[in-house]
Amino acid sequence: MISFAAKVIAGRGRGKRIGFPTANLDKKNLAIDYGVYLVAVEAAKKNYSALMHYGAKPTFAEGMALELYIKNFSNYIYNKNIKVKIIKKIREIKKFKNKDELIKQIKKDIEYV
Repeated sequence: MISFAAKVIAGRGRGKRIGFPTANLDKKNLAIDYGVYLVAVEAAKKNYSALMHYGAKPTFAEGMALELYIKNFSNYIYNKNIKVKIIKKIREIKKFKNKDELIKQIKKDIEYV
C-alpha cells in the first residue's frame, strides 16, 4: 500500500463550483497509474475517507494534477501537510462531454467512500 505526505495548494476552484470541493496537492510524481482512487486521509488531526484523482489535466500549468475530494470535510487546510494512504484504484480517468456527465460520475465514485 502506498502512503505519502503532501502540502495542500490552491487550485482553480472548479471542483467547488460544481459542488465537489477538492484539495490540490503539490506532489506530482507517484509510482502509480493515472486514475481515480479510494484513499484514507489524515488531515487536521483526524482521519477521513476520500477520493483521489491522479493524472493528466491540461487545465493545470504542470499538465497533470493530484487532487482529493474528502468526504464530510470543511476545514481550512491550504498550505498544510496531509497524509494520504492509497487503498485501491476504482476507475480509469475518463474524458466527459459536459459538466453534467462529470457530476454524475463523481456522485457514482463517491459511493465508494
